[in-house]
Amino acid sequence: MSICIFCHNDSSTSKSIEHIIPESLGNKHHFLPKGYVCDACNHYFAVKVEKELLEQPYFISMRFRNEILTKKGKLVKEKMIFPSTLKSCEVVIQTTKNGLIALFDKKGNEELLELIKTGKAKTMISPYIPIPEYPSTIVSRFLAKCAYEYFLYNMGKDKYELCVQELLGNECDLLKDLREYARYGKGTYWQYNQRRIYSEGDCVFNQNENIYYEILHEMKLFTKEYKRYPNGKIEAEVYFVMSLAGIEYAICISDPNISEYQKWLEEHNGISPLKDDTETFTFSLSDMNPILIKKDDNRIH
Repeated sequence: MSICIFCHNDSSTSKSIEHIIPESLGNKHHFLPKGYVCDACNHYFAVKVEKELLEQPYFISMRFRNEILTKKGKLVKEKMIFPSTLKSCEVVIQTTKNGLIALFDKKGNEELLELIKTGKAKTMISPYIPIPEYPSTIVSRFLAKCAYEYFLYNMGKDKYELCVQELLGNECDLLKDLREYARYGKGTYWQYNQRRIYSEGDCVFNQNENIYYEILHEMKLFTKEYKRYPNGKIEAEVYFVMSLAGIEYAICISDPNISEYQKWLEEHNGISPLKDDTETFTFSLSDMNPILIKKDDNRIH
């Protein structure tokens, strides 16, 4: 019998796979198999956590300008202002062989489209939202969910059952506080660290794999330090560190306090635990597409 890792109810008949990062943020490959998160918990996170996250102004804007498709394969709309007409309209953008084009919904916007066609409306202005609101309870709970799921994902499929039995049992639920905070909003607010570490659209060359790629998201478990006791037990501080479109988020999986991670950053000149020595920065799409957010850049779009 399969047990849901969140509510501990029978999930044998569940049909959902649980994406650690939502598909609507570009994740197609990192997910937990059917049965590890029941349909009820999967639906809860989709509606009560991920939907609220994706509806925040920053995430709408980030997905819009990076052309990240929704789960249903549609482009994200964002409201644009046309200053010469004092009108606004929801727009999607799409990169084609001929460059970046804007697509409008004709219904209800016939007058504006006519002004565009006749050249009376030549400029549109988009919001400039470089970072998410911080701190945010919904971001915190989202990170707690991702951290909890990635901990199991990182164990590997062959160790799922053992991990569930050893760590998530009634007698020894080591991640109970994190799990209940993510799933039910229980307990103390879980602090996290947020900062931009590279530009949107940064592309790198991987020396080991001999390929170029854009970094849209990445994540890892990071152990700050550990103590080994004479009886063989180990006490460690483990953090879940994730980057989405150049913004790094970090949360501790066992402690709601993030100050030790921030202290570690100060001691190591701000280097990110996500840094990979096999990756060499080559160019950034933000250098060619000014609508993307560039690190430490004060441009106003």
